[in-house]
Parts: sequence; structure tokens; C-alpha cells
Amino acid sequence: MSAGGPTTAVLVLEDGRIFRGRAYGAVGETFGEAVFSTGMTGYQETLTDPSYDRQIVVATAPQIGNTGWNDEDDESGRIWVSGYVVRDPARVPSNWRARRSLDEELERQGVVGISGIDTRALTRHLRERGSMRAGVFSGEAIAAEAELLERVQAQPHMKGASLYEEVATREAYVVPAIGEKRFTVAAIDLGIKGMTPHRMAERGIEVHVLPATASA
Repeated sequence: MSAGGPTTAVLVLEDGRIFRGRAYGAVGETFGEAVFSTGMTGYQETLTDPSYDRQIVVATAPQIGNTGWNDEDDESGRIWVSGYVVRDPARVPSNWRARRSLDEELERQGVVGISGIDTRALTRHLRERGSMRAGVFSGEAIAAEAELLERVQAQPHMKGASLYEEVATREAYVVPAIGEKRFTVAAIDLGIKGMTPHRMAERGIEVHVLPATASA
């Protein structure tokens, strides 16, 4: 936040629809496919879910960030979303497990976001017209609307993108069974969430997580 007040931010969709709000998280610019997430809770798991790579995620829940950010609930080793869009960010996080605010974690990991926009209208727009390329711009990244739209439309489409190469593990690793071992399973990582092999381990399964390039 600047000394003079909140930093202005804009969300630009490839069809020309523009939403204006305030910077949330890192200040700058980002591009991705605009999609929405309807979860009422679990924003930390959503943000660290590898399946959201290269996507700008719109939170449909009106208030986000109430429980802050902890060091236990990540689904992977980093935030994967390209950008984050919220309506009403919590001013003060409140949870005994929180280590910092969501805003601080987004800024720490360089994730550009926007707050204070009508996410209900944005979600309806995406539901009616489908997911589309978008950009979030804040601070010095803001330019004339025509220029921002042109930059969004110059971005590659998601269709045909090979994302597993970005999100999959490079090295195999083992998640041991919890308690008595009953089975051994090989899981090819195409963007697996950390909780998946953990839940299998709770059921006595030793999980060998392999790179996406692994052969039979």
C-alpha cells in the first residue's frame, strides 16, 4: 500500500471487460486464464494446487483471508496461481495456526492480485462466456486500456499448453504408509496435490510419486 492510500489495480479480460479495484499481494502485472473457485474455505490449498498453474483465480466467497496463512496446509511447495482476485480481503487474520496474512504471503511469493471488485459480476461473466485470457495490472504497470487489452490478447491460449512439465516433480520420492503397510502404489505426478498421497498413506498405502516422464 502506498503512502497516499491503496494502490490502484485493474483486471482486463480478453473480451474487453475491465474491472477496477485495489492491489492485493504483489504490485505489478500478471497474465493467465481467468477462472473462478467456489470454495467457501481452503483458499490456501487452492492457491498451492498445481492444477491452477497459469490461471488467475477468482474467489467467489465474498471475504477471503480470515484465517491468514499457515505453514501446514500447502498442497505443494509454492503458490501456483498466476494471479488472485478477491472482493473483500480480511483486514486482520485471526487463527491460532496463522503465521502471516494472506496478503503478505502473496507479496512474498510475487503473486499479483486485485481486491475490491464485484466478483459476483465477474463470475457471472465467466460462466456465461467461458474461461478467457486475462491480466491484472497495478502500480506502474497500469497503462491505457487499449494497450492493456492488447497485451492480454497477445498472451498464448491455454488450449494445448503442456503444463505438467512445469508442475511435476523432477525426482521420485516416497510417502511411507502410516501404520501397517497394506499396499504399494506408484503415482505419476501430473500435478498431484500433496494431500493425495498423504490420504493414501493414512490408509496403509506406501506411495511412490514418480516424475511425469516415468515409463512403465
